[in-house]
Amino acid sequence: MKEKEFQPKPLLTKREREVFELLVQDKTTKEIAGELFISEKTVRNHISNEIGTKGELFKVLI
Repeated sequence: MKEKEFQPKPLLTKREREVFELLVQDKTTKEIAGELFISEKTVRNHISNEIGTKGELFKVLI
């Protein structure tokens, strides 16, 4: 049987990464929501998840 290659789980989801990239460009939650076609609440949730569950990584990346 062929062994599967180990694939580490990404630290951020694709959408979290998209939000983060726009955040570091000084975009507002409203601008991010418009660009990604999601609600401002969803943007805030992604930001909260990035800071809450990956806080140390988020601090280092900033």
